Amino acid sequence: MTRPEFSKDFRTYGQWLKAMPRDTRYAKEIIRKHKMFPDKSLKQLRDLKISDYDLSKAKWETLTSLQKTDRRSSFQILRAMRKGASLEQMTKKLGMSNKDAIKNLGRYLYKENGRWKVTKIDSIQAEMRFYDRNAGNTTIVTTSSKDRYLINEYFDAVEKTLKDGDTSRLKKFDNIKLVDAEGNEHSFETRLERLYELDEAQVEHDFQERYV
Repeated sequence: MTRPEFSKDFRTYGQWLKAMPRDTRYAKEIIRKHKMFPDKSLKQLRDLKISDYDLSKAKWETLTSLQKTDRRSSFQILRAMRKGASLEQMTKKLGMSNKDAIKNLGRYLYKENGRWKVTKIDSIQAEMRFYDRNAGNTTIVTTSSKDRYLINEYFDAVEKTLKDGDTSRLKKFDNIKLVDAEGNEHSFETRLERLYELDEAQVEHDFQERYV
């Protein structure tokens, strides 16, 4: 089947791309959309909604169950690529297409000199388990990789503290307030007796995803 003309002025996408420097915000958006939908015309790409090609901006609560699963997989890709893995290695490992990875990671996944790279930080929402000083064992929706990293660091410290009883490693969390996606503040639980209670109250430990 013959591919339709890209636009009235350019028969193919390649011709459009090479016609002039494509470094404007508009052009970069068309380029990103084309990577997702290479068969669409310029007009079709221009009319695409953000939700059609970039789920990284979507709030956690608006995602379907399948989309949440894909976002969790995309966090694994981010974490691994920040440590040196390639996009191809991770998508193959997770059974995920490059197209889905691009759609879920949005602008946090980009090409440089022909190679896929990821940004050092991101602002993608994620639901994570949290030991709240007031609410106890709960879940909150974080809004950045910084907060995800902090929660992971906290649970690493909690796990070690529950083994040896040394609470000194938890002191750094005493005065930290974490703000969730709804703007609510949360305080880390650092009292040893309470941590033992929270740990024992769980029938089985939740697996804490490494969303960093």
